[in-house]
Amino acid sequence: MKMQTMFNKMALVCSVCGLAFVGAPLTSQADEVPASFQASPDVYKVLAENDEMRIGVATWKPGQKDNSHSHPKAAFYTVKECHARITASDGKVKEVNNKAGTARINPPVKSHTFENIGTTECQQVFVELKK
Repeated sequence: MKMQTMFNKMALVCSVCGLAFVGAPLTSQADEVPASFQASPDVYKVLAENDEMRIGVATWKPGQKDNSHSHPKAAFYTVKECHARITASDGKVKEVNNKAGTARINPPVKSHTFENIGTTECQQVFVELKK
């Protein structure tokens, strides 16, 4: 996907996030574990941030699993399809298949890992509310 197209879609997600978060209280990390970009800097890259939010991109190679982390309230836009296994800190496992071009808004997510179990690179843009 061309970089300009990706940034246009990121802008759309950010504008949706702004609408969705108006009046919402800022939340803290769900668990006392490192933030995603601190736990797995090889996967999560921060693109921009201010006192209220952080915008980043996460890219997993086939078979790649990130380190345990949590997220505050956040929005995600799937750039490249993600067939993944999410393992919660309590050992519960969930498989997901996020199609390219889809977006979602998540409540805070407790400590977990995300593993790309697909055969292609998985990529998501995220916007997180900060403390």
